Amino acid sequence: MDIWINRAGQHLGKYTLEDVQRGLDQGQFVATDLAWQEGMESWKPLSDFPGVRIPATPVEPPAPAYPTPPPSDAIVPSATRPDVAPAWERRPGVKLLPAFFMTIRDVLFEPHLTFPRMPVDGRLMKPTTFFAMAQLVVVLISSLISIPVLMVQLPYYSQTLSRSEELRNFNVPVWVLFILVPGVLILDAVILLAFNFLMAGVHHLVLMLLGGANKGYDATYKVVSYCSAAQVFWVIPYCGFYLIAPTFFCIASIIGLSKVHGIEGWKSSVAILAPYVICILSCVGLFLGVFAMVASHQQS
Repeated sequence: MDIWINRAGQHLGKYTLEDVQRGLDQGQFVATDLAWQEGMESWKPLSDFPGVRIPATPVEPPAPAYPTPPPSDAIVPSATRPDVAPAWERRPGVKLLPAFFMTIRDVLFEPHLTFPRMPVDGRLMKPTTFFAMAQLVVVLISSLISIPVLMVQLPYYSQTLSRSEELRNFNVPVWVLFILVPGVLILDAVILLAFNFLMAGVHHLVLMLLGGANKGYDATYKVVSYCSAAQVFWVIPYCGFYLIAPTFFCIASIIGLSKVHGIEGWKSSVAILAPYVICILSCVGLFLGVFAMVASHQQS
């Protein structure tokens, strides 16, 4: 894997590990030069770079006459600050709302550039809080959209309630509602978080069966959690929930798993799509089985 070398803010180019070691031995590089390769969170001096041996009597390097800049499409972080993505991974350095909306942009519209820069460090708190934030935003926006509809339908429901003798006699203390509504919301959030953990595990299990799980569960969980940004499209009536959000989620997740685990696209596609295809086919099979049993019972 190529190693980028930087000195005093100037990119000297990319080299193999053997070239770097040869450059150190010949005085082309020094121990204080910064080095980075794909998968690293930040630059490290060559003295701390794994696999590199610093000569006992270093030679003063010549000043580079024509430093080689990285190509325009290369994903190389800044020498002073790791170019970590998505933006939520840079919190609390980035404010809450800007980080949230920047992460949606990073994940859904630039997944091929975002996920190679995502740190895989075993920490799950940031993707978990982003997933919870996405659920909260969807609920708030959906509630705001529903208010005008409820205002229009309120007279009809009021008349229905006034005409129903059973509903008039069904009295519920107000304090029960104050406990019930938050309790339902909290329970719903817990179920969604548990489901997200479970589905990430299922996707990772498929990756393991395909021989594509080159990194741990935390890598797959981060990809799945950040791709939940697609749920913001649920606020679009009908097509948002059934078409737009699933499409963006699948595309971003497939690219994300491919980049993070360093695998072929077909493996990440199977890992993402297979669980849902199996679930849909199982439901269809169950429905057809029940339908056949009811039909045979009626004929008999």
